[in-house]
Amino acid sequence: MRKPSTSPSPIRLAALVAMFFTANVSLLAQGSSIPTTSAVKEKRAEGDATASATLPEGQKYRYATFNGMSVSFNLFPPVMNLFGKDYGSYEGTLTIDLHRRFFPQATAGVGYCNAESDDFVRYHSKMRPFLKAGMLYNFKYNEPAADDIWGVLLRFGYAYSEANVSNLYYTDAFWGETGPMSIDGMKFHSVWMELGGFIKVQISKHLSAGWDLSWKPFLHRGSVRQGKPYFVPGYGVATSQIGMGFHVYFDL
Repeated sequence: MRKPSTSPSPIRLAALVAMFFTANVSLLAQGSSIPTTSAVKEKRAEGDATASATLPEGQKYRYATFNGMSVSFNLFPPVMNLFGKDYGSYEGTLTIDLHRRFFPQATAGVGYCNAESDDFVRYHSKMRPFLKAGMLYNFKYNEPAADDIWGVLLRFGYAYSEANVSNLYYTDAFWGETGPMSIDGMKFHSVWMELGGFIKVQISKHLSAGWDLSWKPFLHRGSVRQGKPYFVPGYGVATSQIGMGFHVYFDL
């Protein structure tokens, strides 16, 4: 007597293949996938690092070393021009986000002045460049929700400027006569520091805005034999040591 065969019949084998194929097509159609154990652990770690109030033991920073960068523009000087200011600066800044704690910055811009004093002395400074470099320090760097940040700032600025002064009046020491005078082609190199605070608020995914207020002492205020500059590009009027900015950030 022959033993029954243990191998599946062709019909049964075809049915198994069809069932396997149908199940896989169904999974692909639904877009489902089975995560691996390592993927689950990574997701869990990401959730702990960004949402938990406390960091895992041994972890110093909640956010990665490089968190992107932003380009910003200071709108405060142009707005002041609309209210009658006869001088101004235009600048753009590149900011890098490190650990959501340190924000190195580099700024480039131009500034000009076309002012007249109460006694009609005219000070004209052509459009000339300036540079700034510094850093923002965020006090909220390890908080779970870090969209809005605030802290302190430190920057250093350099500017080159040229100025002409006209409609000056002088009195001759010997004859006692008075007459008009102008001084042309004065050139200045100035360096200053900015120390203050800032706040930055996220408006949308890629758009933020913020204020800063700073004290700006000169480290070197350019001068020539005839005098010192009235206006410094990127700094403003040289007699005022308080600076303010309103910045719009495009977060990349």
